[in-house]
Parts: sequence; structure tokens; C-alpha cells
Amino acid sequence: MKKGKQIKVLVSPLDWGLGHATRCIPIIKALLLNGADVIIAASGSALILLQNEFPQLHAFNLKGFSPKYSRKSTLIGRMILLIPSFLWSIWSEHRQLRKILKKQPISVVISDNRYGMWNRNTTNIFITHQVFIKAPVGWNWLNPVLESISRYLISFFDYCWIPDFKDDPNLSGELSHLKPLPSEYTFIGPLSRFEAEVDLQKQNNGILAIISGPEPQRTIFENLIISQLSEMKVVATVVCGKYTLNPILEKKGMLTVISFADSMTLKQLIVSSSLIICRSGYSSIMDLERLGKKALFVPTPGQTEQEYLANYFMSKGITLGVSQKELNLKEQIPEASKYPGFVSKVPGPLIQGCIELLLAKTP
Repeated sequence: MKKGKQIKVLVSPLDWGLGHATRCIPIIKALLLNGADVIIAASGSALILLQNEFPQLHAFNLKGFSPKYSRKSTLIGRMILLIPSFLWSIWSEHRQLRKILKKQPISVVISDNRYGMWNRNTTNIFITHQVFIKAPVGWNWLNPVLESISRYLISFFDYCWIPDFKDDPNLSGELSHLKPLPSEYTFIGPLSRFEAEVDLQKQNNGILAIISGPEPQRTIFENLIISQLSEMKVVATVVCGKYTLNPILEKKGMLTVISFADSMTLKQLIVSSSLIICRSGYSSIMDLERLGKKALFVPTPGQTEQEYLANYFMSKGITLGVSQKELNLKEQIPEASKYPGFVSKVPGPLIQGCIELLLAKTP
């Protein structure tokens, strides 16, 4: 589109693990396909990943807020203590965006869970799959409060894009479908960096474990997985999710440990594996749904969203979910393999249509 070539779009994902960055990949591809001039604004591993995927794009390094998760499963106390830092990060993002706008004539800002990335002089889009935030068990009375806060923060944006199907079956359950939503909230279909394959079911060799998420729980999960898989006589690969320019590969008998895998390599590993062991993060779920795979979900302890999603898919008889403290791969891998897994429901050109409409509306 000729008009698209004149429009600068800033894409800014949150840096809490790699999930927010990976689901921005199809958005960036759709923008580029429509001739938009895309700029990246991110921090940490999210910035590194997107620069690796799109080395030709200009990027800004944002100073972000990256909380560490507790070693214990109860996080409510730590969450309360982090509120001042969270509010400061919103204010800081807002200021940093103003500085970026002085350097670049940006027309559209697409923010994936960065609440401060909006400006009165731009068209602002907020991406989230969690409109209705769930409080920890025993704190359900907080749900209406969290919903009100979330709606208020999102109200500064012109549109809210939800990466899920509008109708059943969907991937986010009550996180996005609890109540009817206003017209500015749009379901854009799942966002996976992977394209669906026709012959997936013909390739089912070995176990793949994908380690992700914030520290220290990422390392705890990695150690548990490697320790248990090492004791089993099974062909398995562990991708540790630690970004390095030159991925480190280590062989331990029938177990292969890789520090990091780019999108193409990770897709090949997922496609060729019979079962995927990973966190029940939403971006991982969208990737596995797109590729139609079986999974064993181990939610990050205390992360209510992941705990809900693991239980959600187990209640539907799609995948097995277990808590980290109850992880026993020798018993649970055979059990998880009995579940049917995801059936790929290719959404069609939903995101493409959203991008075309967005660019057509942008002055």
C-alpha cells in the first residue's frame, strides 16, 4: 500500500519473558507487508529477540520494569510491594515515548502490555489477552478492583486488541471472555510467530522442553527438567531460553540441552517432537495451537494467569497441567501423551485485515 509506506509505526512489547515479543513478530510482518515503516522500542531479551528477527529495523532501547518472581508460590505480598515500581515504570515509559516522538514522526504506537506507551498525538493500540485479571487463590475479592484498574489504564489507548478467537472454542477463557466488551476492544485472532504445517502429525520424535519466564523461577524450572529428563531413557531436547549470539549445545546421553533457539529452529524442534513440556504462558499456547501439538503445562508458581490456563485446558480434556512442586516426568509424560492436544484452527487473515484497516484510518 502506498499510504502504508508513509506511516511510521512503533511496536513496543513488554520484557517479562519472551512471549510478548514473539507475538509481536506476526504484527511486525503484517505491518511491513503493508508498507509501514516499523520501529521497535523494547528492552532486555525482548529487544534482542526482535533485533535478531528484524535486523533491518531501527530500534530504541527502553528502560523497563522487570520484576523477579519469588521462589515461593505465594506472590501477593511481593506484588503489593512492587506497586510503586510498576507505577513508576508507566510514568517512565510515557516520558521515554515523548522523547522518541521528538526524534521520529510516529503516527501509530502498538503497545503489548506497556501501559505507559501512549501519546495524545498518536493512534494508540494496547495488546492484551488478559482483560479480566485474576487474583491469587483466596484473594478473589480483588478481581473487581483489578478489572477496574486494568480498564482505567487501557482507557488511555484508542483500541485494545485481544489475540484470541471471539467465539468458542477460544484460548483465553475467562481472561478475555468473562463479560461483553466495549466496541474498542477487538478480537484479532491468536498471534503466533509460526505458520501452520500440513503434515505435523507425521513427525513425532522425542520430547521437547521449552524453558521460559522470569528469574529465579526460570532457572528452578530448568534445573528440575534437566535433572528428571537425565534420569529417563528417552530422547529429549531442552531449550533453555537464555539468549546468546552463538547458542550453546550440550549433550548428556540421550538429552540435548540448547541455550537458545531462533524461531526457525524452535519451530523445527516443536514440529518434530511428540510432546512439548513448557510453561502455560499465553504466547506458548498460541504457538502450540497453531502447530497442533500435545503439551504438558507447568505454570510458573504463583502466576495466576498461567495456573488458570493450565487448569482451563485440562478441564477441556486438551492437555495435562501439573504444578511445579508435583512435577514427576516419569509418570506425567505418559499421562500427558494420552491427551489429544491442540487442533490447529488457522484463523485466516484476521491480523492482516486489522493492520490494513488501521493504516487506512491513520492520517
